[in-house]
Amino acid sequence: MKKSLYILCVISLSSAIFYASRQSVRFDKVPLASGHRGADAIAPENTMASADSCIKYAVGNIECDVRISKDSVFYLLHDSTLDRTTNGTGLIKERLSAYIDTLDAGSWFGPEFAGQRVPRFADLLRKAKQSGMKLVVDFRDGDMHKLLKLIKEEGMLENCNFSFYEESDAKRFRTIAPEVKTLQAYVRSIDLLEHVIDELKPDIIVVHIDSLTPEFVRRCRAHNLQVAALVLGLDDKTDANRKAVELGVDIVATDRPEAFVMKYGRGGARK
Repeated sequence: MKKSLYILCVISLSSAIFYASRQSVRFDKVPLASGHRGADAIAPENTMASADSCIKYAVGNIECDVRISKDSVFYLLHDSTLDRTTNGTGLIKERLSAYIDTLDAGSWFGPEFAGQRVPRFADLLRKAKQSGMKLVVDFRDGDMHKLLKLIKEEGMLENCNFSFYEESDAKRFRTIAPEVKTLQAYVRSIDLLEHVIDELKPDIIVVHIDSLTPEFVRRCRAHNLQVAALVLGLDDKTDANRKAVELGVDIVATDRPEAFVMKYGRGGARK
């Protein structure tokens, strides 16, 4: 009986040591969580309520879409039109700020968010700076020089990553702001990795979690590039998040940043 108990204890201790060693390796580096359009599963996308939700859960990054009004004011809006996420209509680039500032950008998501406005980008810059957050600036349209000037005036240049929908915009950005070392570039598959690196000279490679492999990460590291995994969607992302963590990516871009942080912590540093 004593011998059986002793063997059981040894087995239990060995299992505990093995599990702990796997945990220490697996979670040696926790990626920085990046809220896609904020925390858009629990608050309307690209609003201050969404940004505040990220701050509440200590999410490391806030990704936001930036567009410009007719009178050259930068706003947070994903679509080219105001129709889907506000009670306004028309192309934002054809609307004046006096009109945009009156719109409700929260009621479509839920009555508790009625009265949320379309945020000015300058206001988010200030909130992020005050809260110690980083921003992923997804440039949609506007004067790129003016955008950079605004970011610099708010003292946030070193705390912004830059993403571009159009490849031509990314190339232009690299030309006008060669000092910026946070240019992101999306890569659909490992076969396109070298092409994107040659064409855009990015600092961060963004890849969908389904296309991410150890070899993909290894090749990015060989070029001294950071890796951001896209884990988008509102369904359960437990397995996808675990895969991103185990592959050692630097950033996890997700619609559920609060869930990622609650599971793994804020990230961004070795534990």
